[in-house]
Amino acid sequence: MPNPRQPGSETMSALEDAVHLLRRAPLSTLLCHWIGSAPFTLAVMLFWNDVTQYRPSNAACVADSLALAALLAWMNCWRSAFAGKLRAQLGGAPAAGANLWRMAGSQSLLGASKLVVLPLSVLIVFPLASTVAFYRYAAVLSNRADLSFRQVIARASKLAGIDKRQSWAALPAVAFLQVLVTLNVAMALAILPQLVRMLTGYESAFSRAGISFMNNPLFVMAALSVGWMAIDPFIQAVYCVMYFRRESLETGEDLRAGLRGLRLAALLSMFACCAAAVEPEPLRQSLNQTMQGHEYDWRLPPETAAQNKPSWLLDMVERMFHGLMWFTNQVTRAIGNLFRWIFDKFSMPGADPGAAPAHALSIGIYVLIAVILILAGLLAARILRARRTRPRAATVAVTAPVRLEDESVTPDQLPEDQWIAMAENCLREQNYRLALRAFYLANLAWLGRREWIAINPGKTNREYEGDLRRRARAFADARSLFSENLAAFERAWYGLHAVAPVDVELFRDRNAQIKAML
Repeated sequence: MPNPRQPGSETMSALEDAVHLLRRAPLSTLLCHWIGSAPFTLAVMLFWNDVTQYRPSNAACVADSLALAALLAWMNCWRSAFAGKLRAQLGGAPAAGANLWRMAGSQSLLGASKLVVLPLSVLIVFPLASTVAFYRYAAVLSNRADLSFRQVIARASKLAGIDKRQSWAALPAVAFLQVLVTLNVAMALAILPQLVRMLTGYESAFSRAGISFMNNPLFVMAALSVGWMAIDPFIQAVYCVMYFRRESLETGEDLRAGLRGLRLAALLSMFACCAAAVEPEPLRQSLNQTMQGHEYDWRLPPETAAQNKPSWLLDMVERMFHGLMWFTNQVTRAIGNLFRWIFDKFSMPGADPGAAPAHALSIGIYVLIAVILILAGLLAARILRARRTRPRAATVAVTAPVRLEDESVTPDQLPEDQWIAMAENCLREQNYRLALRAFYLANLAWLGRREWIAINPGKTNREYEGDLRRRARAFADARSLFSENLAAFERAWYGLHAVAPVDVELFRDRNAQIKAML
């Protein structure tokens, strides 16, 4: 076993052992992870697609959230079964039976707390590595039937607190691998349609879209989900190896696992051959020389192991860590003293604990009340000023001159009713070409306000059509009517085709049908 005073080498050894562990693991062990993670990943992708594309109702969102919560508990239970099989494989013993109800309850509670605790630990930073290790170790321990929920938490907390430097060394390594695998998956998904087209000649909507389909939010979620499913078994295997090593420091389980792999007959024959062929004195010298190796340093007593002086880099890091902890304690103590001083100043004079309040408040209380009242008044004045100036700004924006002949005009410059008023005015002037454009901009303004399309000055008409195709998949008739209007507008505006009054009326009728359908 590597020296625990070298967390970098210990982490690299854990990564290598995790790779070998997964290579030796049977398919049934890997299926335990994927049976739990695949349904949850698909449910997350479907929920994300519905929320970003179709805007489901509140009742549908609640139902989907309950389904996701159930699938999260399902995934955590199967991950615990996966970790338990890896732990049994490390120990060289068959996996013991687990209490399914106890494992489901503990993993449901731990999985729910993880959604709150892990983001907080990311913000605080200091307990992040120990928190991640705690939940990974708890997944291993929850599979044991001889431990209660409290014992699982206590045992996982104790093991996570051992050698925190190794936990910090392992966290950036697995995070880097997670990012690397996700980027590889994203690149594979991006080039897959073009690769299929080149090899088979099959043309699909993805290959025709080029790389524009990568702008779809579902693509990012798919890359993250597939990358997580690919790398999470390895990350759990890394923490299983670290758990096994830390547990072996107390129980010697690694020695028992090594002895289980030896057959008694082979051991006795080897010992007989060695005793007959080797003299006692050379054998004793060979054993003493072998025990001087660095791989046995961890078994030495603390007095002997303490004689090995750590490297200057580890000593410097340890000094910096202790200095940072001292600085944090000093800041915490200073803040506590400040609050105690404030409360002492604001306390009532001459009042003992549990006694009746004094007749008058201290000057500090009056000052604090005055400051609060002043701030509340300033906030109210600011809100009233904002309400008074908002209609004026809106009027200025509405009354800004807009010319239909200008190519830089965007649909969001005017609301739909004002575009329609401009179209009616052009019809009275018999300028049917401008009337057609005004009706087209009115339709885009309505679609943008209802969030069926995302209006942007740099977008083309075909990109607006693509937005509507993605977000209105359930309304095929509305999409075909929009495509007809788009073709009529481009023929008239860019192709310089003559526009008759009947063309404008048909365009207006299609706009009304689109609004009725959507």
